Amino acid sequence: MRMTDQTSKLDSLPARDADAALASAGGDADLARELLDVLLAGLPEEIEELRACIAEADWIALAEHAHQVRGATRYCGVPALDEAIEALERTARRGDTALVSDDFAAVESQASRLVEALGA
Repeated sequence: MRMTDQTSKLDSLPARDADAALASAGGDADLARELLDVLLAGLPEEIEELRACIAEADWIALAEHAHQVRGATRYCGVPALDEAIEALERTARRGDTALVSDDFAAVESQASRLVEALGA
C-alpha cells in the first residue's frame, strides 16, 4: 500500500473522533479538549522537527520523534493523524528512505485535514 492507497485509507478514517477522545480522557470532556488543544498548539513545531530529521536523513531520530508525537495523537481522538504518524514511525524504524517522503506527506495532509475539520 503506497501513497494513493494509503491516502484513501487515511481519508476514510475520521479526522476527529470525539467519542474516542472522551473515552481516552476517562469521560472528562474538559481534559479531552485540553489534550486536543495541546496537540494542536504543538503540531506545527512537531511537523518541523520531523521535517528536520528527514532533511538530515536521521531515521533513528525520526522514528523516536514520530513515536513521541504518537504518544499525543493516540489519546486525542485523531485516528487519521494517529495512523499516519504510526506509519511514518514504522517506515523510519525500517530505514526505508524511499517511503519516508510519502509517509511524511501523509502526516502533513492529515494534520491539515484535522485543523480544517476543527475549524482551527
